[in-house]
Amino acid sequence: MAVKVIVGLGNPGDEYKETRHNIGFALLDCLAEHFSFNWKFDKKFNAEIAEGIFNDQKISLIKPQTFMNLSGHTVEKFKEYYKLNNDSFLVVYDDYNLNLGQSKLKMGGADGGHNGISSIILQIGVDFPRFRLGIHPKCKVSLNLSDFVLGRFDQSEQQILNQMFTHWIKDVRLILDEGIEKAMNQTNKRNTVEHEQNSE
Repeated sequence: MAVKVIVGLGNPGDEYKETRHNIGFALLDCLAEHFSFNWKFDKKFNAEIAEGIFNDQKISLIKPQTFMNLSGHTVEKFKEYYKLNNDSFLVVYDDYNLNLGQSKLKMGGADGGHNGISSIILQIGVDFPRFRLGIHPKCKVSLNLSDFVLGRFDQSEQQILNQMFTHWIKDVRLILDEGIEKAMNQTNKRNTVEHEQNSE
């Protein structure tokens, strides 16, 4: 089953805009601009939704407006309304366990301590594709995890992200073109090589 719906996780409101925890929202904004999709609020799903056609297939971009720990309610409602399978969804979110700029595609698994993923698992189960975007800093931080993820990227981090958004858009296009498994083989292999080079 091909991916038809891309869900970015984040918190609504200006106070959370451009925070580390909202990197899922940020990538979806980049995708909407790339595909020339326009955002509209849909009360039925309590979400910002941008839709359009790519490769003769309708694609939906979704930013739940429920706050992070209730994201699963939007996903479950959308899934049931359109009678979709779990593998029709790609969920994009921040991952503290990956270094800033790294990413990883995966199918299923535990929530990794992420409240948004935990909420989705609670509503639809564990078997759905995920695109994890690294936010772990290169330098040790004194903040607790909650304060860190709700903080904003500094200028040097933002420069890295601006470069990575270009790569991640290509990764999403690859997912839509070739499917999750082929995309996993290519993108995860590239990230492993880059990580090894950066560690030398």
